[in-house]
Amino acid sequence: MIGGTGRLRRVMPVGAWISVTVLALLLAAALLAPWISPDDPLAQDLTRKLQGPSADHLLGTDRFGRDVLSRLIWGGRNAFGGVAICIGVAVAIGVPWGTIAGFWPRYAGTVLMRIADTMIAFPLLVLAIAITGSLGVGLVTSMVAVGLVLAPNTAQLTRAGVLAVREQDFVASARIAGVWTPILLVRHVLPTALRPVVIQMTIYTGLTFVIQGALAFLGLGPQRPTPSWGSDLNDAYSQILSAPLLILPPGLLLGVVVLCVYRLGDSLRDRMSSDLSPGDRKENDVVVA
Repeated sequence: MIGGTGRLRRVMPVGAWISVTVLALLLAAALLAPWISPDDPLAQDLTRKLQGPSADHLLGTDRFGRDVLSRLIWGGRNAFGGVAICIGVAVAIGVPWGTIAGFWPRYAGTVLMRIADTMIAFPLLVLAIAITGSLGVGLVTSMVAVGLVLAPNTAQLTRAGVLAVREQDFVASARIAGVWTPILLVRHVLPTALRPVVIQMTIYTGLTFVIQGALAFLGLGPQRPTPSWGSDLNDAYSQILSAPLLILPPGLLLGVVVLCVYRLGDSLRDRMSSDLSPGDRKENDVVVA
């Protein structure tokens, strides 16, 4: 009975499976956009502008007569690609940053964490806009900017995990055995220390979708006429009086994606927490919070 209960606890909840399925379908649609898109997302036909859903245009057309469904499918490429860039930058900078600060906390850690505290003091979106303005507008630059803004938070989480693990007996034993420090960090410290970071990355993923949409809405993301959920939402908002339903497809799609990412993150957190001892689980909850 106990074994059966343990296996049941490891089964992914239905909501998580639904979230994975929805995200996988959207990602597949974005990757297969050249083959499944019903129309050219850039093709304009002013004689059909602001039309409602029909057999020719399942989600209608925008103010330039472009097919809304095609633009959403192609916009998924920028959405998922931009999030990948952002999370990659945050992890590539934040994990080494926090690892050094946590493993050598006295001098390097103090300096690095003061830098992180200074960056975190600024509002996330405001700092992202400032960095984007300095680097230049565009998908890559805006997502690199967001990744740079999220890196200090990632560093703090990594540092907290490393500080907890570096005092464990198996780390002390490896040091006494003369294990090379980089190998010690990669093979013994980081696999345990990065658990809170993995969970937090799912939260950052959902947050990045929102920030990316906001930056594109403000004109700091992919430049028109490139398909983008945020810029399409801006176009729909400008026509809200003449075509109020036009705002629903990009807005609902963005909301569904964020909801699925957060639901998957909750499932991942519960799964990892169930694998920890009660003491480790409490400590992990504190770090993630």
